[in-house]
Amino acid sequence: GVGAARAGNLTFMVGGVEQEFDAAKELLTCMGSNVVYCGEVGTGQAAKICNNMLLAISMIGTAEAMNLGIRLGLDPKLLAKILNMSSGRCWSSDTYNPVPGVMEGVPSANNYQGGFGATLMAKDLGLAQISATNTKTPVPLGSQAHQIYRMMCAKGYALKDFSSVFQFLREEETL
Repeated sequence: GVGAARAGNLTFMVGGVEQEFDAAKELLTCMGSNVVYCGEVGTGQAAKICNNMLLAISMIGTAEAMNLGIRLGLDPKLLAKILNMSSGRCWSSDTYNPVPGVMEGVPSANNYQGGFGATLMAKDLGLAQISATNTKTPVPLGSQAHQIYRMMCAKGYALKDFSSVFQFLREEETL
């Protein structure tokens, strides 16, 4: 994402000829903190779309849990603290919380500007869906996440960070 790029903490998942990877690794290390050889051509992209599918699913889950907790009268900062010390902890809750006011320095603290756009997440989820179809792999949560992000993009969230799913779900519940 944008924050990791700025901080030089990107993860590069690379597929291709191993000798060519070895030649490029030093350059990639200048831009990122994790450079991983994944195997033959295409395996780097496979790793990326699997990671982003899980990220989309966990962000939606975090947004839903936070929304429910708020509706049940919990303070969002308190709920985030509890989630992050319990079994619900994930990157979406402890590093990139989607609820405005819970964390500083994340897109939810800046009207969902910056970060990884909802359009890019929908695109990666589409790639995951194509891959799942081609390999006959059931991904029901990935499919649902893809539909949610496609709806978000159609309803004005295309240029917002993907964590704006929290805002999208709160608006959808009032319809």
